[in-house]
Amino acid sequence: METAAGGLGLCDDVLVEILVRLPSKSVLRCRAVCKRWRRITTDGSFLSAHAAHAASCTREMIILPWSHYGPGSLAVKTMRIPLDPRPRSRPIRFLCNRTSKGWCRVLYSLDGLLVLEPRHGRSRFIICNPMTRQSASLPPLVPQPCFNAFACGFYLHSPSNEYRLLCHCVQGETDQARRHTEQSYYILSTGSTLPRRLGRAPTPVDLPTTWPRYEVPVAHRGILHWFSLHSEATRTGKMLAFHTVSETFRLMSRPPERAGGDTTTTSRSLFELDGELCVAAMQSVTSLDIWVLQDYKAETWMLRHRVTMLGVSNAVTMNMVLSVGSGTILIGSSNCDVARLYNLKDKKMHEDVMFESSEPTFLLFSESIVSHAFFDSPPHPQFESISFSSPRGGS
Repeated sequence: METAAGGLGLCDDVLVEILVRLPSKSVLRCRAVCKRWRRITTDGSFLSAHAAHAASCTREMIILPWSHYGPGSLAVKTMRIPLDPRPRSRPIRFLCNRTSKGWCRVLYSLDGLLVLEPRHGRSRFIICNPMTRQSASLPPLVPQPCFNAFACGFYLHSPSNEYRLLCHCVQGETDQARRHTEQSYYILSTGSTLPRRLGRAPTPVDLPTTWPRYEVPVAHRGILHWFSLHSEATRTGKMLAFHTVSETFRLMSRPPERAGGDTTTTSRSLFELDGELCVAAMQSVTSLDIWVLQDYKAETWMLRHRVTMLGVSNAVTMNMVLSVGSGTILIGSSNCDVARLYNLKDKKMHEDVMFESSEPTFLLFSESIVSHAFFDSPPHPQFESISFSSPRGGS
């Protein structure tokens, strides 16, 4: 029989079923128990199973990505979902960028990875895994080949198994009197030390008064979707879609403003619900329409839900909607410390969610300890590596 350290006589399969349910931090500690536990918890199949279990059971929403925690650091706090009526945020999970001159902001979250952009290092992007305390810099775009670069979306390119960052780049300086000389899409890959030009990017119609801007895209069917914040939104009135395998763009139809031709919609938000692409159109602080892309190929939309929220005590503005499981959506705004939970199946509103004066980002984070080779690559000389620590009271 095995010793206690070896698993109390349990076979590998049973031990895997136990360890795969542990939080990432606990699994990392288990690797120090004995050689057998280390072999099991570092196996590729175990890591994939653990990541899948974490994604389905322990998703969290990042609610504090901008706040300082001392000079030159970024404090990241999260809140578990599904949310109950009075959720409490977890202690500060980790600190990062403590050695940098300026703190970072969190741009994207995918498969346990975060994409960071230093506040004083524009167009320089970092990928990190806060659970394994690893980080890597992506190839620089500025000052060459671009004058400035703006992140558009982060995705996994399945044929190559590379994580890639799509950027809208401006080549050539500008001022109020003239437009930029050229704009292009570039791809920064974890498997390459150089940026790759994808093709020309459209010039926003309101340039040169503003820079290109993109909302955080919604991933659906291996395609990234931007609803209304992209370079061609004003000119075309359509959504922008990017196929992450072929790495090609297309424009897609958006739902009508409102059934019956009423155009009183105040704000809209694209999200995914139960495997379908949806748009929430807010008519007022108490009225919300949910449109569903019924036929993806034909681009036909159907009004699925009409939500009426009466008797509420807090005024909630909306520019983001998030599915938090079991048919429940979270309605809120990135600049408001209160959000609203509504169950579409039961047609019932829950109590409002307070964020303890912290502003939510509507980015979902799932723990992962999957090993990535790009973390072992030598860092680019233009980037200062970041470090991680857990403050007192953190997990």
